[in-house]
Amino acid sequence: MIFSDELSKTQDATARLFEELYDPAFLIDVDHGCFAGANAAACRYLGYSSDDFQRLTPADIHPHEIPRLQAFLAQVRREGRWVADDLSCRAQGGSLLPAQVRASCIRIDNREYILAIVRDRQEEQLAELGRSIRKVTHDLRNTMVASQLMGDRLARHPDPLVQRSAEMIRRSVRRSVRMCEAMLEVGNARERAPQLERFTLDDVVEEARAAIGPEEVARASLQAPGADAVVLDADFDQIFRILLNLVRNAVAAGARQIQVQGGQHADTVWVEVADDGPGVPDTVRDELFVEKRTAPRSGGAGLGLAIAWELARNHGGALTLKESGPEGAVFRLTLPRSASPEAVLDRLRQSEG
Repeated sequence: MIFSDELSKTQDATARLFEELYDPAFLIDVDHGCFAGANAAACRYLGYSSDDFQRLTPADIHPHEIPRLQAFLAQVRREGRWVADDLSCRAQGGSLLPAQVRASCIRIDNREYILAIVRDRQEEQLAELGRSIRKVTHDLRNTMVASQLMGDRLARHPDPLVQRSAEMIRRSVRRSVRMCEAMLEVGNARERAPQLERFTLDDVVEEARAAIGPEEVARASLQAPGADAVVLDADFDQIFRILLNLVRNAVAAGARQIQVQGGQHADTVWVEVADDGPGVPDTVRDELFVEKRTAPRSGGAGLGLAIAWELARNHGGALTLKESGPEGAVFRLTLPRSASPEAVLDRLRQSEG
């Protein structure tokens, strides 16, 4: 507990009151615009020490919304108390923590102070985000089911080219429906265990080429020499998602040439996706496969590589950045060869251990 010199006479009584509060609490000296006190919960919440608070002001933990803070404090002085649900507190590490701030005017030794009690709203916001995602996922699944019915109708068309396109549409829609159902069932995006089937690398490359869209096709060339000779025992949909994420990342980075190649060793199959883009910056390589605010090359959320890495690990395999430089980048996917479902689970357990 920290206090200014003016509160020395009532420090013991006020300290006991503050320390009994479960939530973070602050005592603000309105006239001097500084903190007169803060309890231990406040120090833990924001990551500042008692010495730090002696140098901080309310503006230091709300630097991004000074007008709103000033209006809140003025409202508290005018009304005697007030509640704000939309103030965010800046923690010691720089992150912004959503909070509800309840404040009241109090008098100590004939001086006016504001007692502010903070309730962390992070869990509440995450719960609301989860509910929103489930609602969107529910409606998206319904939309996809309707698209699947249209694909079924196109599959009965007499033209073989239309039939082939319809089959790709049906597979894509089924893939999306399964993802939606999984999220609705478990409430998160955890990947299901792979359903193994045998197919060639060329099969999945052809579907990825059809899925990347005409604008992306116009910007880059996707080649896969010898892919028809590379046999994979894996989950087709999950390998498709890995390949599609890698190809789209390369296109978004500015690559004009993308080449997919594969090969086999004694007990593994490898697939490499090489591009002639600008490469991966050194500053992001340590967290390349972790979701982040700024993507390593495309400027998005960095989610594609995180998904691809998780899907590779889901197979008991690995996804790594093999090479990177001004001439481009090479990502390497390694998978077990001719693995049974039990073998995949064993590899996954070993990697977790």
